[in-house]
Amino acid sequence: MSATSSSPTESSIRCRHFGACGGCSLQDRPYEDQLAFKKGKVAAALAGIEGLPPLGILGAPRIWNYRNKMEFSFGDVYPPAAGQWLKLGMKPKGRWYEILDLSECHLPSPEAAPLLAAVRAWAEDEKVPPYNSHKKEGQLRHLVLREAKNRPERMVLLVTTAGEIPRRSFVDAVLGAYPATTILIGRNAKVSDTAVSDTLEVLTGPGHVTETLRFSDGALDYRISPQSFFQTNTTGTEALYGLLRAWTRELQAKSVLDLYCGGGGIALSLAGAARKVVGVESNRSAVQDATVNAALNGLENCEFYGGTVEFLLPALLDMQPEAAVIDPPRAGLHAGALRALIETPPPALFYVSCNPEALARDLKVLSPRYRVERLVAVDLFPHTDHVETVAWLKNQARHAPDARFP
Repeated sequence: MSATSSSPTESSIRCRHFGACGGCSLQDRPYEDQLAFKKGKVAAALAGIEGLPPLGILGAPRIWNYRNKMEFSFGDVYPPAAGQWLKLGMKPKGRWYEILDLSECHLPSPEAAPLLAAVRAWAEDEKVPPYNSHKKEGQLRHLVLREAKNRPERMVLLVTTAGEIPRRSFVDAVLGAYPATTILIGRNAKVSDTAVSDTLEVLTGPGHVTETLRFSDGALDYRISPQSFFQTNTTGTEALYGLLRAWTRELQAKSVLDLYCGGGGIALSLAGAARKVVGVESNRSAVQDATVNAALNGLENCEFYGGTVEFLLPALLDMQPEAAVIDPPRAGLHAGALRALIETPPPALFYVSCNPEALARDLKVLSPRYRVERLVAVDLFPHTDHVETVAWLKNQARHAPDARFP
């Protein structure tokens, strides 16, 4: 399978921060060249595996303002500068301990830049200090945006350490610059510099956003909580899930497992193509979202279980599903999950990977039981060097009776 994007070739650099920001490292290349680079990257990672089918690539339907989630970071101004209270932006390329103050960013909606300026001004007016990871002091850590692309819903999450935050003035500052439909404050008092919150407080709105994914044969609504996983490119996700829907229908699979299912994104998209879909996810909040999303769409053939894949998978495979969709974290499959798939192999696996090297490692482990039937790279991250890869693996266990997990 081979496909390219309908997006026009663009060679101009759009963002003034290109080269300094650690985000869009390929922005100076025409988009067709970016696709060729990413296809080559996947091919190089998989070069040591024999018998692979031709590698296709699906380009992104949109290459600007496509991200539905952004995590911006706060930082000190050093050395101190008159008239500048803090920085708010992204990590500079190769310098994780600094913050590049952003005046623009073309990955989220155009309204994001005015929001950053408004939050900077609010922090200075209220004298709320940024968190300093070296001194372990300060309050403001991250500003997280979640933007529905097919609905007018936007979330703003301010991640802080301990201490009081002027809530009313923060809400006013956000709403004066950005069409937020819900605003939250999250607390992260840990040393780790992540946007994950231990507690969440809703300041206004429902505390979540709802996104709609559109397919050729219908649409699905997804409730997305602040810390649930959802693919960050909405239109690209529609293409990715559409591919998995088509493969499931072609396979005529009646029962499907969705491993690492997050908020049920893939599982719900396959509900119309299979008789039953069972999802597994370790994030309890995401499991709740998945259950709500199934009800939201009137889907009664989806079940979701909270727990680790490596723990639950052996019992689920005993139910003899006809296919399993695997969308693991960047590190790839847990050894326990690989062992279960080797010992009790379903007829087909659809492996979705954001890390070609981890995919290559796992395919080698699975090779005694499975043959790769199809291989497609999917660009969900234009202007970056990241790429998704989707592989259809067919169970050939009957041809390898002595296969064992290493």
